[in-house]
Amino acid sequence: VATWNLQGSSASSEAKWSVSIRQMFSGDNGLDILAVQEAGSLPRTARATGRVFDFNGTDVNVTEHIWNLGTNLRPSFVFIYYARTDLGANRVNLALVSRNPADEVFLLPPPTTVSRPILGIRLRNDAFFSIHALANGGIDASAIVHSVDNFFRNSQTLMNSNWMILGDLN
Repeated sequence: VATWNLQGSSASSEAKWSVSIRQMFSGDNGLDILAVQEAGSLPRTARATGRVFDFNGTDVNVTEHIWNLGTNLRPSFVFIYYARTDLGANRVNLALVSRNPADEVFLLPPPTTVSRPILGIRLRNDAFFSIHALANGGIDASAIVHSVDNFFRNSQTLMNSNWMILGDLN
């Protein structure tokens, strides 16, 4: 499990996805989960699965993509859960990359009026969240943690789940 702020979209973000993230998932000790902040645009070779998740309280959708990190003869697939939270510059989007498809996808609303949404996935009894606190000290970081904690405490079906927050706390 790891987290990485890609520093937004640029010509180099495709290389970060195609080279660096690909390497993170490679080999016997490759990652199972990666939380990405400032994800920019998705890699060109990631393909939409058709699963789109809409959430009340936000105008952001989460889309599921499958990405082959291997070759046609030796495929190695990961799933990308992508929230385009930056409709303007397309820089500060959130993503979660997983070896396995998510059983459930979450997009919690921003915990403060100036915060960003909180992206999460559940794999069996474990949930993972990609978060991006505000710049200049992450003044909303504690509100983000409380929001995720309350989400699980207030859910009869999820209260016994394990959860982990990954991200840029600034």
